Amino acid sequence: MIHGPSPAPDAALFNFGKRRMLQTVRGAIGAFVLALAMPIAGVVHEYGLGTWVFAVIWFLVFGGAGVGLAWVGWADRHAYLAFDATGVWLHKQTARAVIPWASLESAGLFWCPQGPDNSGKRLVSLELCPAGGVDEHDPALSPLIVHDEPNLPGVADRRYRVGIPVFALRLYGPKLVEAARSRAGRLWFGEHERPSGYLRLQDLFS
Repeated sequence: MIHGPSPAPDAALFNFGKRRMLQTVRGAIGAFVLALAMPIAGVVHEYGLGTWVFAVIWFLVFGGAGVGLAWVGWADRHAYLAFDATGVWLHKQTARAVIPWASLESAGLFWCPQGPDNSGKRLVSLELCPAGGVDEHDPALSPLIVHDEPNLPGVADRRYRVGIPVFALRLYGPKLVEAARSRAGRLWFGEHERPSGYLRLQDLFS
């Protein structure tokens, strides 16, 4: 892995953090509005002591939810996934790294249905197989390590998994997949379906 300043100017960059921040800000505003609704109603209607106790609890619960949403969006506002001639760039909060294509023996996509209801929604992950084995001591990469047996030629049992956020797949879709495939070149082992439950929401890069 290389620690570098930023992807190349011609990189295909997908800014998940900025999109997520916009979503969480809307949720935070909604929570703050709900938090204030009960105390304002108490002033207008001159609630009694018992109702005011409930109003304070209401304010703390929804106000805390609003603060939490705002913090989550703000803390990870710069998160992105990018592909350039050097490799795959990852940036999440304070962890930034690039996995060079030259260090990989193969790369590709796994996907599985999201839930058992056959809704057509999918969970998708970028699977990166390092030629020299995974780096368990790197703080940016160790959370991405998975160990399973995909039973596919050229796909290592121990590898890095970058789960694509559901909303990012919906927004970027084929552009993201094509960016990964074109940059990986001869390393690309294709796209393979896995059974439902193979990927989980907590596996996603978020």
